[in-house]
Amino acid sequence: MKYWIVPSNDRTFRIGDAIEAQDGMADWRTDKFSEGDVVFIYKTKPEQHIRYKMEVLKAKMIFDQAFEQETFWTDKDQYYSGIVSFYARLKLIEEYEDDILSLHHLHEHGYQGDPRSVREIKDGDLLDFLLHPHQMINDDVYDVDYPEDDEKLYEGALMKVNVNKYERNQKARKECVAKKGYQCLVCGRDFEATYGEIGKNFIHVHHLTPISTIGQEYELNVDTDLAPVCPNCHYMLHRKNPPYTIEELKGILAKQQQMHEVKPQYRRKAATTIMMQAESSMLRDVNNDEDLRRLIHNLMEIDGGSMMKNIMSICVSMFQERYASMKPKDWNHLIFDYISQVTGRNDLREKTVVYYKVG
Repeated sequence: MKYWIVPSNDRTFRIGDAIEAQDGMADWRTDKFSEGDVVFIYKTKPEQHIRYKMEVLKAKMIFDQAFEQETFWTDKDQYYSGIVSFYARLKLIEEYEDDILSLHHLHEHGYQGDPRSVREIKDGDLLDFLLHPHQMINDDVYDVDYPEDDEKLYEGALMKVNVNKYERNQKARKECVAKKGYQCLVCGRDFEATYGEIGKNFIHVHHLTPISTIGQEYELNVDTDLAPVCPNCHYMLHRKNPPYTIEELKGILAKQQQMHEVKPQYRRKAATTIMMQAESSMLRDVNNDEDLRRLIHNLMEIDGGSMMKNIMSICVSMFQERYASMKPKDWNHLIFDYISQVTGRNDLREKTVVYYKVG
């Protein structure tokens, strides 16, 4: 049995649609697989994580033996150009809805580069992670300790446990957070301060030198080799290979914050401008609303006229659903302004009796 990672791009072949339509099966063009092999389907950008774990049921099938999958091929040119290829039939074993098998975690466990072609997985640590991802990701460390009487902290030693895997020392993690605390060294987030009791003692520990690149036993220096970081910053540190340094990411974060920072006086001016624009827009609505305008004019033209507060009260009661976002003070302001424009008067008050005769 062999294990493989293969990249899949929906712009070429929509394997998810094929699996759903074909009772959990799909045919993959390749002659590399054998019956019983396990294939991990990696979805390329924007997902960038393994989505499907599949078993090879049949291998080296010809076109006539394969499913009719033309409808799932987005790139028809590639479909027709590869008709003479061999096919392997894959059966879905597991679908990963989350990003537990993300490119970041693959890099953390020894995968080099981006999945761009069919690749057999031979590395023991990576294979162990692929087969038991949720078991191995536990607060970003493995619970493997050296004897308590050993004063040195070692990481990177290969230990034989069915397959080789890199040891991560829980003692080192504890010493790291004891010295450096639970606050992210990039963004400064403290989970207990943010979430209360449930955030207490939560933090990731980042290896400044990726452990998967070391490959031999070495003496760990907690001060220089480990850093507490929040999960978001941890992912961002690993957005390239080799990872960003703490200082590089802090610089990126500071630059972004500076770009979006607006001085308080400009914020106030902007808010005032927006409010004035909104009021002007509502005033235009009043001016352009023939029903509302007719009502105001009728109230102004009745014998004896109408008091301003009565005009406003009637307008609000009859048109509040049409202008649900307007508050009483908005109605007051806008109706005063509108009637001032019509009558040319600037001395209007709530008790003012308004007369208006056309012509």
